[in-house]
Amino acid sequence: MSTTNINSKSQKLHARVPHKVVEDIELFKKRDESTSQFIIAALAAEIDRRRQVKNAAKGKTELL
Repeated sequence: MSTTNINSKSQKLHARVPHKVVEDIELFKKRDESTSQFIIAALAAEIDRRRQVKNAAKGKTELL
């Protein structure tokens, strides 16, 4: 059994989340979607959004 939080494919993160955010996750995730899948999709979308904002500020808008 692995004793580290990092393997060849991923890294485990730990975060405290406000109760309201947890309630909203449960409210808005799809029927067959796990909480992990929801969080990963949300993080990826936020990273992409911030990348687009940063690139737009540099004058490098990307086409989707």
